[in-house]
Amino acid sequence: MENNEKDEFFDPPLPPQPAQTPAKMKAVRIAALVLGAILIAVAAFLGGWYGQYYSLDEEVRTYLWAKSVLEKDYYQPIEEAELYERLFDSLSVDPYTRFYSAQEYQAYEAEGAGENLGTGLSFLKDMQDDSRLQIFSVTENSPACKAGIRKGMYLIGFGGTENDLVSGTYADFSAYLSAQKGEFILRCGYAEDGSDARNYPIKKESYQASFLYYRDSESSFRFQGEGAKPVMTETHEPIAGLDGETAYLRLEEFSGNNTPSEIVACLTKMKERGRKNLIIDIRSNGGGYLGLFGDIASHLMRNATETHPVVVTTRTRDGEVTRYVCVQNDFSSYFSEDSKVYVLADEYTASASECLLGVLIDYGTCSYSDIYLREDANGTAKTFGKGIMQTHIKGKNGEVMKLTTATVSWPLSGKCIHGVGITKADGAKTVAADLIWGERDVMLEEVIADICG
Repeated sequence: MENNEKDEFFDPPLPPQPAQTPAKMKAVRIAALVLGAILIAVAAFLGGWYGQYYSLDEEVRTYLWAKSVLEKDYYQPIEEAELYERLFDSLSVDPYTRFYSAQEYQAYEAEGAGENLGTGLSFLKDMQDDSRLQIFSVTENSPACKAGIRKGMYLIGFGGTENDLVSGTYADFSAYLSAQKGEFILRCGYAEDGSDARNYPIKKESYQASFLYYRDSESSFRFQGEGAKPVMTETHEPIAGLDGETAYLRLEEFSGNNTPSEIVACLTKMKERGRKNLIIDIRSNGGGYLGLFGDIASHLMRNATETHPVVVTTRTRDGEVTRYVCVQNDFSSYFSEDSKVYVLADEYTASASECLLGVLIDYGTCSYSDIYLREDANGTAKTFGKGIMQTHIKGKNGEVMKLTTATVSWPLSGKCIHGVGITKADGAKTVAADLIWGERDVMLEEVIADICG
């Protein structure tokens, strides 16, 4: 199923490292091999997405390269015994470390740029009932979005025509979707029993994804159209309850080549329409590229005095500290001195999104009491808590190892939220609501009522 990775926060790839690596590799399974008198762990390396085996020589070289990279660059020290154990277990040093073949990485970079192929749908798998298919997200400007399918709908049936629709599990639908070449039908609706469902003709296509959109009390604007730069288009989807001074901005993730220009377009639209306050919605935004995070943060630092303010600080296991700055500081171009900025977040708000919260708090753009967290059925309300950064390290043949290389801290306070996140104990407000909102967004409604009265 298409589901963009939402756990990233990393630098651009480093230059090629001195190593030889196989042509295709991702998940690695290692078997024992005697090399001379030394017993070392090497692989019957399973090729990432393609499941192809490689020659033993290449496997040995790849193993040695992976071992050297982990020993040198991993963000925490790894004991020798632990290193072998982790390498043996499919390189599971942490949930974020992985391999890409050159071809896989090329596709990965294209997706990060917003150049996608598919329907634009993603799901959260229900572990208790895998036939309960509720749509977790719909990528902006994707075929699913253009067809009218929306977040929170249930997938009731799928098939080639209206007369042969079937239902099934997540695996059934995934297999069906993978096999489709032309147009097919998805039957979707907000009611779980399908009572309001309708048929949506759709097909997998190439599209330029957008990751944000704007709404206010009178209208809305999304980035739509063909080609490399979708056009900001009025879509007439106002939000009831917003006052005339407050706008809403939804940011799905820190990805897409067009995101820097699109955030400027949204903030410009906000100013043109006389809105001085802003609600930023980063619920289930799991992060993205460091550069794009900096681009977005550059517009949102109220009390920053430098032309190029620090937006995040990283620290390697050797104590090397890097302070990343943004290219500009133009908060006053869009906001007034008395503007208010509010944020919606949940347990899937992670990584670069949490760093954005750090920027907003450290530079006085908002306070903890301006942050609204989703409270689940157990009374827990927090963001994800990812304060580590991944770097992409290239081998000689273009293969890439994505490796956790540093901890991440907020720009002024030096706070690292790894393993903790932002919680209601920090002073954030909480709203009890479903994780996946549907036809009604209860959390947003309650936040607007609190803000706008």
